[in-house]
Amino acid sequence: MSKPLTRLLPILAPAVLAACASAPSTNIQQPLTARPQPVAPVAENNGAIFQANRGLALFEDRRARNIGDTLTVKLVEKTEAKRKSETKEDRSAKADLNVPVPTVLGKKPPIIGATTWAPESSSNQNFKDDETNTNSVTGAITVTVVDVLANGNLLVSGEKQVAVNNDTEYVRLAGVVNPRDISREGTVNSTQVADAKIESKNSQSIDSAQLVSMLARFFLTVLPF
Repeated sequence: MSKPLTRLLPILAPAVLAACASAPSTNIQQPLTARPQPVAPVAENNGAIFQANRGLALFEDRRARNIGDTLTVKLVEKTEAKRKSETKEDRSAKADLNVPVPTVLGKKPPIIGATTWAPESSSNQNFKDDETNTNSVTGAITVTVVDVLANGNLLVSGEKQVAVNNDTEYVRLAGVVNPRDISREGTVNSTQVADAKIESKNSQSIDSAQLVSMLARFFLTVLPF
C-alpha cells in the first residue's frame, strides 16, 4: 500500500465509521435505565437475630417495586383499523326540441314539416373504498424501574439491542406500570402499560475491518501511485 493511502486511511475511517454506526433516533425522553439507590451503611449488631441492613421480606414477593428493579413486559400489541365507503350516483337527462321550418321571402322551402331533435344524456358513477390496516407486535423486553411515582406506580424504561451481521435492531419501551398488574413471575402485558411508547428500529452498520478493506480497494483503484 502506498504512503499517501496509509496517511488518508486514519483520517477517513473514523469519520465514515461514526456515520455508519450511529443509533437510530428515539421519541422517548426519559432515561432508559437506572441503578438502585445506594443504601446507607448500618453498623452490625452481632447480639441480635435481626440486622437493620438486611431485609427479611417474610411477607413480600420478588415483584418490582423500587428504583433499579427489573420486570419483563410481554409485547402483545395488535391494532386493526377498517374503513369502508361506497358512493353511487346516477344522472340522466332528456329534451325534445322542435326546430320550425325557416321561410325564404315568405315562402317555405320544399322540405317536409319541421325538424324534431331529441337529445339524451346519462351518467353512471360508482365509487368504492375498502381499506384495512392491521399491525401487530409480539415479543418481550425486560425494563428497569427508573422512578416510583407518588401513588406507587412505577415509571419503567428499557432498551434491547439485537445485532445480526451488519443489522442492529433497537427495541425500546417506556411507560407507567401499576404494581398490582405485575404477575408472580415478574411479567406484565404491554396492554397494561400506561402512556406506553414502544419503538422498533433498525440501524445499519459496517464493521471497521470491512470499511478499511473497502477504502483500500477504492484508493488502490483511483490513485495513480
